[in-house]
Amino acid sequence: MTRQNNNPWNERWEIIELIGGGGQGKTFLIKPKNLVDSIERHYVLKKLKKQKDTKSRKRMYREVSALKTLDSPGISRLVDSNIEKFEDSTVSLYLVTEFVPGKTLENFLKDETLNFEEAIYLANKLLGILENCHEYDIVHRDIKPANIIIRNDDIKDPVLIDFGISFNNSDLKNTDLTQSGEQVGNRFFTLPEQQDKSNLQRDPRSDITQCCGILFFALTKLKPTNLLDHEAKRPHERLESKEALSRFASDSIAKLNKIFNKAFDPRIDSRWQSIPPLKEALMQLVQPVQSESTNDRASDIARIRENLSTSPDYAMRQSFQFLANQIVQEIHKVGRSVVSELGPEFGNIQEGLNLALLKNKFDQYQAEIDWSKLTFYRQYGITIKFLEEKFFPKFKGAATGNELVLLAEVKSQEIELLRISLNGELDLTEFSKHLKDFYIKGVMTIVEAEMGK
Repeated sequence: MTRQNNNPWNERWEIIELIGGGGQGKTFLIKPKNLVDSIERHYVLKKLKKQKDTKSRKRMYREVSALKTLDSPGISRLVDSNIEKFEDSTVSLYLVTEFVPGKTLENFLKDETLNFEEAIYLANKLLGILENCHEYDIVHRDIKPANIIIRNDDIKDPVLIDFGISFNNSDLKNTDLTQSGEQVGNRFFTLPEQQDKSNLQRDPRSDITQCCGILFFALTKLKPTNLLDHEAKRPHERLESKEALSRFASDSIAKLNKIFNKAFDPRIDSRWQSIPPLKEALMQLVQPVQSESTNDRASDIARIRENLSTSPDYAMRQSFQFLANQIVQEIHKVGRSVVSELGPEFGNIQEGLNLALLKNKFDQYQAEIDWSKLTFYRQYGITIKFLEEKFFPKFKGAATGNELVLLAEVKSQEIELLRISLNGELDLTEFSKHLKDFYIKGVMTIVEAEMGK
């Protein structure tokens, strides 16, 4: 029997003390055994409680994947991990991040009371961190006071932690963490779209709603818990909430309630659909009185953003973009995988994308959408050494009614590869298998025609 390597972190790190623990794992304050400079720096080690539990191992894989992708002062920096061995149950998994000194927001507010401006700025800073996550198609899904550290107890410097149940659409391995019928979310603020069998469990709008829950908590010290209570009242409409908010100016609360009315709507398509208009609306609450022309201009900008985000087509277009990006990523990932299996005589080819002009490496996996027709195209295929002909299908995705249909054009013939509801969740495992068969059969047709059976 193979014996499990229980403490692989001991090779590089020395544990100082236990500093936290949850259902999935424990965290320890640590320091490196071999200092690279004269300053002793502290870090945080996270290790799983149940090292052989497949779901826990995959969640740690997801967390490391997200931290590798993101680089923001509002997110703890990844330092070390052995997550590449997550499929080997004989190896204990761990990750090491920078140590962020300070209390969690939950503990911070036990000792402190925020004024109106501090709470608004805290929410806007968190929204900025989420904006960075969403740009890389990373949805946190577990935003709560215990997952926010106030660095050095400075309320203007929050750090978002624990990406254990996040969804990272930029991770091309696409390790599935949320099986059908599994609930995600937290007791701090449970959302209907995160319940069992929902097809919106990976929707970035849930992060925005949970961030509004953080603002509510920062102002009242009350947990929102659910969008509607037993009397069908939203968090800010409940009696204890009104009493807690009464310490602020009535005109400020009236404006804030308009933001909460939208934020806490049970229907996700009626909530805040994107971060910029929400940030703009929040900052309007604390900005000093401006000159009439400046104020009118800011009002016009806010109205433009509001009109965009509340458009009936906006949610549908967001869903289309989300699915389109997943599909393009899978087209690239599976194409590279097939080439790797076929051997050195094969390579990949793409068209219509100038890699030199890309801002970052993730842009090549983003769908270029024609919004007027709600379609996207990507030509990507496989070359064969010594043969002039290549398997170079042109993929076309189009919205037809409430569905997204993916077609592949090969020698003027169109083959349907995928049909999915715009409100649905792409089955990446099944799509990957279908796509792989499509590539292999296409290459086989060319090789047999050119070189004989």
